[in-house]
Amino acid sequence: MLSDMKISKTITGRELKRGTPEESLAPGEALRVRKAGGKEFLVVRETDTPDLSALHAEIMRDIPLQGPTQKTNLAEWHQEDEE
Repeated sequence: MLSDMKISKTITGRELKRGTPEESLAPGEALRVRKAGGKEFLVVRETDTPDLSALHAEIMRDIPLQGPTQKTNLAEWHQEDEE
């Protein structure tokens, strides 16, 4: 859990707002953020990044399609909006 996280460095809240230091973290690494009021928290990069296309395919399989299918002419819709 958090106890076995490798904390790469400590930054301020201002540094976190001005950049994206979490992008430089390797999976399983953490970044300690110390705010001006004394609060501290960790920004953690997860070890397992989900495959979004697989999650999307799973959701689409779970949603049953009901009713007849309809052809959609997007070019016609666009032209109607332009008029």
